[in-house]
Amino acid sequence: MYRIFALLGVLLLLPGCGGMESSTRAADLFANQQGSDRAIVTSQVDDREYRYLHLPNELKVILISDMEADKAAASLSVSVGSAQDPEDREGLAHFLEHMLFLGTDRFPDPGEYQAYISAHGGSHNAYTAYEETNYFFDINPDAFEGGLERFSRFFVAPLFNEQYVEREKNAVHSEYSAKIKNDYRRRLDALREVINPQHPAAKFRVGNLSTLADRTDTSGRESKVQDDLLAFYRQHYSANRMTLAVAAPLPLSELETLVKARFSAVQNHQTRLPEQTQPVFLPAELPAQLNIKPERELRKLEVLFPLPSVEAYYREKPLNYIGNLLGHEGPGSLLSLLKAKGWAEGLSAGVELDDRRNSLFQVAIQLTDAGLHHRREIQALLFEQIAQIRKQGIEHWRFDEQAALAAMQFRFKEKTTPVHHVRQLATNLHLYPVADVMQGAYRMDRFDPQMIQRFLAAMTADNALTIFTAPNAETDQVTELYAVPYKIIRQQAAGSAVLDESETALLKLPAPNPFVPSDFKLVTAADTLPQERIPTLLLNDERQRVWYYPAGEGSLYPVPKAQLYVSIKTPATKSAQGAALTDFYLRLVDEQLNETSYQAVLAGLGYNLGRSEDGVVIAVSGFNDKLPAFTDVVAKAVFAGKWNADHFERIRLELLRDLRNSAKEPPFRQVWRELLTAMQPEQFSAEQLAAALEQITPRELKTFADNLFDGAVLELLASGNLTESEVNQLSAGIEKRLSSKNGQWHMMSARPVVQLSSGERLQLSLPVDHPDTAVIRYYQGLEDSLTEQAGLLLLRQLIKAPFFNSLRTEQQLGYVVAAVDTSLQRVPGFGLLVQSPVADRAAINKAIDEFLQQFEKRLVEMPAAEFEQYRQGLLASLREKPKNLSEQSGRFWGSIGLRYWQFDSRERLIKQVEAATQQQIQRLYRERIFDAPRSIEVATGSATNAVVESSGSYFILPPYSQHKAE
Repeated sequence: MYRIFALLGVLLLLPGCGGMESSTRAADLFANQQGSDRAIVTSQVDDREYRYLHLPNELKVILISDMEADKAAASLSVSVGSAQDPEDREGLAHFLEHMLFLGTDRFPDPGEYQAYISAHGGSHNAYTAYEETNYFFDINPDAFEGGLERFSRFFVAPLFNEQYVEREKNAVHSEYSAKIKNDYRRRLDALREVINPQHPAAKFRVGNLSTLADRTDTSGRESKVQDDLLAFYRQHYSANRMTLAVAAPLPLSELETLVKARFSAVQNHQTRLPEQTQPVFLPAELPAQLNIKPERELRKLEVLFPLPSVEAYYREKPLNYIGNLLGHEGPGSLLSLLKAKGWAEGLSAGVELDDRRNSLFQVAIQLTDAGLHHRREIQALLFEQIAQIRKQGIEHWRFDEQAALAAMQFRFKEKTTPVHHVRQLATNLHLYPVADVMQGAYRMDRFDPQMIQRFLAAMTADNALTIFTAPNAETDQVTELYAVPYKIIRQQAAGSAVLDESETALLKLPAPNPFVPSDFKLVTAADTLPQERIPTLLLNDERQRVWYYPAGEGSLYPVPKAQLYVSIKTPATKSAQGAALTDFYLRLVDEQLNETSYQAVLAGLGYNLGRSEDGVVIAVSGFNDKLPAFTDVVAKAVFAGKWNADHFERIRLELLRDLRNSAKEPPFRQVWRELLTAMQPEQFSAEQLAAALEQITPRELKTFADNLFDGAVLELLASGNLTESEVNQLSAGIEKRLSSKNGQWHMMSARPVVQLSSGERLQLSLPVDHPDTAVIRYYQGLEDSLTEQAGLLLLRQLIKAPFFNSLRTEQQLGYVVAAVDTSLQRVPGFGLLVQSPVADRAAINKAIDEFLQQFEKRLVEMPAAEFEQYRQGLLASLREKPKNLSEQSGRFWGSIGLRYWQFDSRERLIKQVEAATQQQIQRLYRERIFDAPRSIEVATGSATNAVVESSGSYFILPPYSQHKAE
């Protein structure tokens, strides 16, 4: 798989080496380009208006006017990150990101910003990357001016109150502690031991109580973290290093007025992002090998090549080109050969990060058990593939095909959420000229074979760090921060194996892609489709139900794309054994499809196979020109009941490993999953599924696969640029492949949810190998009605900001604190989730109980205007329109799954929220939380034998045979 990460992305892995140096960003060449409203190149289907501003303080701004938007959003990106942390203050950039939210001159209350955003239906967040810190929020449009006012003061006059400096250090430490067993962060920690200690990658990026502590140096001089924080802010948070993107349903002129009034006050200190002068690896340090022992059961071989920066070559994209060839998964590819030998499960190649001087190109190979013993041969094959590309692979037609696919993706790039859009644009303003701020990542219009050759010439065994990660990796040291066992081996390049010609002859460069679409015509819809258009039922008989939502010319989504969902409902998945064997079989089908599907994915198609509680789901999406042909390929493989016998044991062990690794996930994820399993009888734990796979034989799986679809029925939704005739042909082709003719809708049992007993909170414990404690407390609705759902959604809307502010900001219990939606099927509910490195189960429960008691008083005393703000915030979220065809199709498919066949449940829910009174919500809170709660709590700790007992009944979805909303 070809993989390229955002150049200054959150992954934080750094590069090195010299040559072809280009430290000037392409965006800087156009820093003063004012541009016109039409200067920014947009996709063919983008109907938004854009304007670029360069404020007098040198802050660069993109304005987006989208009069159809349901939300307004803003993102401000600062060109500073963990790379700029002072040597003696590791994690300071990240700590500053946390502190900026905690009060400003005009809004000193540390919880005010979050409360305002939450009350007006919005969300907010931020991240610190290697050389970027990005802050963003979205909100209801009528509250955007207030949100922007609060947001702007972060960059004009933050308080950095000393009281919260001390508290927020604990939050940063909690984030560090919460991910102490995260294998990605552990890998970074081990990598710090082998790279140049003068390179910014050698710094600890997160921070903890030690790196952020006040201290006294050897001369007796006191160094307070608050002083360092202020100095860092003044040095780096300069307007000329900031980019801003704002989007709202307002004219560009109004947006310009709003922005200028608030962001012109940001100080310009005329500072620049420091030059990066250090290579990642010191001279003579390579080649080398780094062994790492992981927490999870991982087996991976990585080869990292330090190369020159590619940031300035965004129109040539030399490493994209190379990554596409090395990461290819089709016939004759490196991965195909390694899989045939039973040595590998997957392969990816691409740029991990670019620091303006260096880039780091990574090839990562997921190994099988057998592959562990053939690492030298695998490396030799990798270098043989690189040599083959160097000799034969630099061809104009290959570049043209990659460029055409990228251009096609951009041409029909659909809308995303406003907050995602502004976040990406704010980042891109650092990287590309204004005109290319949206197109830059897709441009490939300069074929430079000499440039490609120069990069390939540096991909040698002498210029490589090999990282070997496995449970049995030989180690002799342990890192200080994450306690990672590791070993550094300085080696010569001659360590790879010698290959014979018969082996190397199997490696082939990719052939032309047969799935590249050529027909982009839009079908003419039967009429001009109104916004309330819903799917129509084309077919409804005892064997299948076919839904159709056309979206072509004249529709809300005029793109040459389509979505197809197919649910094959079968009783075979109702038991843990059946569920596990279904997962196994579908994984084998995926393997069979891999070489073909990879080419389809490159050409803008995609598919997914999965098990649901009542069967198997197939999803196919992408450009409609080749979608029917690709769907037939996928359906044929699913129904064939065949697989390559050589794949059986490798896939079984791969699936078992994935199931066992679920016990290594963060504690909050594990208690969440345990809750879902406890409450839904047809959900099965990883332990149950793994037990079913332990002794399975090929014969047993074959017998199961031959009968998997006996008695099955079909439910299908086709949406997008397809004619009714094409949909009928698609459904008929799939229906023919069913192995039996005795399917009946009434045979399909409904999916139950445990109905908890009233007045008692059940408690379950889950043993988790992690120092943190996690608790989730779930409150279940009294009934599965939309009235009950509306009430609990409104309660969660009211609770989530105060809960976070109380337990995280004020009490500093942990990094993970949230009020979460825990609706199951049609059954409403909400949960309170905490993961803490400092509090045990009893202390967390005490804090939750005290909060709930205090919140009741707040709810009773809440002014009517404030309550109405929260209600309108929730309503705005519910009224939010789908941004693209995929999102619209997903909503329709969700309604079909919940038997809301009139597709009006959202509208009915909105009416219930509109009708709810403050007194009703106060009464609901008292009854559901205190008087007669239906509640269960799952927490980490010693295992218990408790079983979730219902009141003797279940919440059950209506039968399939009822084709009407209740």
